[in-house]
Amino acid sequence: MALADFFISLLTFVTIYSLFALGLNVKFGFTGLIDFGHVAYFMIGAYVTVFLAMPAGVSNTYEGIAGLGLATAFAGIPGGDLLGWLVALVLGMAAAALVSLLVGIPTIRLREDYLAITALGIATILNAVFHNERWLFNGSFGIREVHEPLSGAFPVGTGNFQLNLLLFGLPSVAILGYAAYRTAKLVRPLDARPALLGTGATLALAGSVVFVITTMTGLVVDLGVFVLNVDNTIAFLLLVAAVVMGRQALREANDIGALLTLASALLFGLWYFGQPLVALVTEGETAGILLNLFWLYDPSVGTAGGMDYDRFFFLFTLVLLAGAYWWVQRTVNSPYGRVLRAVRDDETVPEALGKPTFRYKIQSLMFGSALAGAAGGLWAANIGFIDPTQFAATVTFFAYTAVIIGGTANNRGVILGTAVFWVINSGTRFLDDFFPSQYAQQLAALRLILIGVILIVILYYRPEGMLGEQDYDIDIGRGGVRDD
Repeated sequence: MALADFFISLLTFVTIYSLFALGLNVKFGFTGLIDFGHVAYFMIGAYVTVFLAMPAGVSNTYEGIAGLGLATAFAGIPGGDLLGWLVALVLGMAAAALVSLLVGIPTIRLREDYLAITALGIATILNAVFHNERWLFNGSFGIREVHEPLSGAFPVGTGNFQLNLLLFGLPSVAILGYAAYRTAKLVRPLDARPALLGTGATLALAGSVVFVITTMTGLVVDLGVFVLNVDNTIAFLLLVAAVVMGRQALREANDIGALLTLASALLFGLWYFGQPLVALVTEGETAGILLNLFWLYDPSVGTAGGMDYDRFFFLFTLVLLAGAYWWVQRTVNSPYGRVLRAVRDDETVPEALGKPTFRYKIQSLMFGSALAGAAGGLWAANIGFIDPTQFAATVTFFAYTAVIIGGTANNRGVILGTAVFWVINSGTRFLDDFFPSQYAQQLAALRLILIGVILIVILYYRPEGMLGEQDYDIDIGRGGVRDD
């Protein structure tokens, strides 16, 4: 797989899980509800969306409830395929919200730790039901008849190379440019010295990793030790330099969140543009860096290239994430959102002011669960197959990790934290190619260890996360909602 194709796959994961984490942030970050069963609504949204969209009797291997075929119900109108699937997605969101209502009525009054344990137990029970009852949704065999909206219309292209490159390449550069602009705004508050130290630490760490993975002859895997040679000595010294400079940068940084953002952006740039840049310098190969820069353009489509379905689906999920982000931002920046935060901070205060806190918590639970259901529907369409093993409890804790890394009660931070988490968790899998296949399980464990180390560092130096809690701007004249 080309690096640009992997980048598209990774970005799609980030957008879907950002939507999932936004729902968790509504519950946990803004309302203070500890829901360890958040993945249950992710699962319900996925299954209900798939069930409603797929036609009945599509496969002899499927023994669950017959689908309703909403994806083909609007076949007579332009875009009916997408419209039918969107209706199924909205109903999947409604199903997730309804189940959260049924769960929340008897449990929402529990104290935080009891609520978390109860929610986890209910999610485990639901997963077991979906896993064992084949008559429901085919049990552990899962559903392979997942509808992919508008998949029949792709790939698309103009038939002209230059026009395709202009049509799909320029938006690619624009999106990367906007991401760089937003990153620069986050990094701008950082003083010069810690910025230089952080940059040096990041480059030294990257150099150490490069020396290790490109000089595997010096690594005795069976013994688990390094042979002392020049390459490994350089790698070790670079690692020491990275630790020393990184620690000093964390001590001197006036904004640790900006420092961590800078390091994350540098690591991404080295990962995504470093490899094709080396090929450009050493071999004069320009195709790699151009394809990475124009990542929405797929040269393998026809004779002149174009856009494939994976790239379209990423843009589609990005649009839905932007809509959800606007929705959540509008909610939390309104007087209604102020009540949610008051419930989080001290429930007795809004109660004393006459606010029905139970109703607010139920609404928050349903709101966040609906977003999780939307993420589940997108996940199913992206993967093309679902079964209960994809919705383990660890998915919820991945979302909690992303929220904590980026900043609790900060929607931009949630998206940033999700990107950091999944770049580490999935973006480092290309390192598996440099190690013997029998060590794949250990390498997967090392990725989780790395995520744990990053989480510990952030919690130690910046307990509020990379961006901290967001500022709020309640202005009824610009669309705020009165809570009287």
